[in-house]
Amino acid sequence: MKENVGKKDQLIRSFIGPGLMVLGYFFLKGHKGNLGGLASIVAGSLITESAITKVCPVNEFFGIDTRQKKKSPFSKIKHTFI
Repeated sequence: MKENVGKKDQLIRSFIGPGLMVLGYFFLKGHKGNLGGLASIVAGSLITESAITKVCPVNEFFGIDTRQKKKSPFSKIKHTFI
């Protein structure tokens, strides 16, 4: 798979993912086997993994690419045909 996670998206995922893991483990009692807590830990792990690898299968499925496209130096030139 190709990279499809941009810098801003990566930064957001790097905070949300670990936050979900902490929330699931401590507050939703994931360490005691609570299903909601375990689901939060798994979701947080997947979001953190996508922040590290810059690849998100969900983005790929929906055709989303949050990386900034490099613009050609000629993109500002307007072509006028007579």
